[in-house]
Amino acid sequence: MSNKHTYVLGINAYDHDVSACLLRDGEIAVAINKERITRKKHDTGFYQKVVDYCLAAEGISLDDVDLVVRNCYVLPVEDLEPRLVSQYVPEVMDEEERKQAKNNPLYLSNSNKVVTVSHHLAHAYSAFATCPFDEGVVMVVDGVGNYSSDIAEPGQLTENVNPLARESESYYRFDGSRIETLKKVWLKPVRGFLSDEFYFMPGLGALYSRVSIYIFAHWNKCGEVMGLAPYGRPDAIKSLLEIKSDEVDVPEWGVEFDKPFWPEQERDWEASPSMQHWKDVAWRVQDDAETLLLKRATWLRETTGAKNLCMAGGVALNCVANGRIVREAGFDKVWIQPAAGDDGIAIGCAYYGYLALLKKPRSSVMTHAFLGAPYSDEDARAAANTWLVRLQTVNTPSKNICRDTARLLSEGHVFAWFQGRSEFGPRALGNRSILADPRKAEMKDKLNKRVKHRQAFRPFAPVVLAERANEIFEGDEESPFMLLVKRVRPQWRDRIPAIVHVDGTARVQTVRQDQNERLYGLLKEFDAITGVPVLLNTSLNVKGEPIVETPADALACFLGTGIDYLALHDMLIAKNRFHRIVSPLRNAYSEMSSVVQRGLTVEVRD
Repeated sequence: MSNKHTYVLGINAYDHDVSACLLRDGEIAVAINKERITRKKHDTGFYQKVVDYCLAAEGISLDDVDLVVRNCYVLPVEDLEPRLVSQYVPEVMDEEERKQAKNNPLYLSNSNKVVTVSHHLAHAYSAFATCPFDEGVVMVVDGVGNYSSDIAEPGQLTENVNPLARESESYYRFDGSRIETLKKVWLKPVRGFLSDEFYFMPGLGALYSRVSIYIFAHWNKCGEVMGLAPYGRPDAIKSLLEIKSDEVDVPEWGVEFDKPFWPEQERDWEASPSMQHWKDVAWRVQDDAETLLLKRATWLRETTGAKNLCMAGGVALNCVANGRIVREAGFDKVWIQPAAGDDGIAIGCAYYGYLALLKKPRSSVMTHAFLGAPYSDEDARAAANTWLVRLQTVNTPSKNICRDTARLLSEGHVFAWFQGRSEFGPRALGNRSILADPRKAEMKDKLNKRVKHRQAFRPFAPVVLAERANEIFEGDEESPFMLLVKRVRPQWRDRIPAIVHVDGTARVQTVRQDQNERLYGLLKEFDAITGVPVLLNTSLNVKGEPIVETPADALACFLGTGIDYLALHDMLIAKNRFHRIVSPLRNAYSEMSSVVQRGLTVEVRD
């Protein structure tokens, strides 16, 4: 295929959430997170699988790509890769990927077509280059970025900064394709135990991750911390951080923090006697986060006079804080990049190459996050026709999948909903979703226990017709990427209790017909039956698993959980009586996934 387009490939490399994004003439052609392919949550390592996925989806080869831009927050890729030649670090690159790398032209590349960009600048480009504003400001807050000594781009305010200090917060102003750094907050080097220095660094993202480890024994359960926070007692725990003008001080934790969750000792998290303490700590860190972020956003507006704010970085996934910034910081418009975490770094890398290096003008707005490769109806039918699937299911073609699904949802059935291209980022926005009727309070417990296999406290999000959202939720702002928490209006709380959190709020997704025509049609049909233009929407996966990517993934999840029906394109799939016989033979959903995947290799087609 001749290269008639300008292609730029962006890569988030090696550490968590490895991802790739391919631009075609300044538009995102395809983007994917490695975990969707490998089925390993937040997968690390070599980037060949995500690069191959993007190139195959576009039908091109690496030779057709004009520029490759990478980032790894640990070290610049050109410094990290030579170390991997002499060091065996399996969590960064295992033996299989080491063999792949030897034959990959991007590995140890000296080509002038392969470059590196720093972490926070990539986050900034992922936000402003895709936003709907011509000018405004950018707020980047995350756990940890690059060392100041590894930041080579001019104007990044690294002068007289400790070379071992790392990025924590960065603030920018943009106009068209130009961007200017206004302020950076650095994480000073600290003492640590073995390799855990990050968790003791004086920054908001690092602190939130430390609380996540303390309560859930995992650094990346920040969403669960946010969901647990409303159950805590206000001010039962003293503030965990202090704001000192340009710096954040995180005092040392004392011996009062003596109740960490140890999975080896406490198998049942929900039965722990430490539960109230964990709730109180979650409340405190969430309140501290909101205070800091609102203060920073207000400073940014007052300093610049900007009317428009863009946000990226992992902390921008804190939907509760985002809601307060939208309501209280004073900006006219706030836009949050849907893959705000490190998977979205791939978008920023690609746009840095396109705008800053190739000197192309901005020409694109990210109106949706459906950036995965397309799967044809033939792919879907092939997956549904494997012997193990046919043994357990009844497959009925639907002439109106939206109407048929709406009727069954209104009767209380839980649906897996697989349509179109997969969403890029952590939220299922209606193409890889589990959907249910929000009118019954018991639906929340049913889904948490029978389907998602997760803690009972965790809430579910609503998806709502955009033109009806203000009737049900407070605030006029649309939320197409499910990144804003809003209060549910009192008159609706008893009508849709399954999506109302304990504090009367919900993490809202709004949808318009031009954003997702099929999901919009489903909501219209459900509204026609029930008078409620809202559905419960959660990701099509189970606890600990990535969101499904392929039709085979969707069928494996459907057969391995308590989901009642699967809408796979225009096929309505139900379980038959043989499923009750076969199901006990499966020890885990992951085992079923591998069986189904062996039964079918789905080709990615245009």
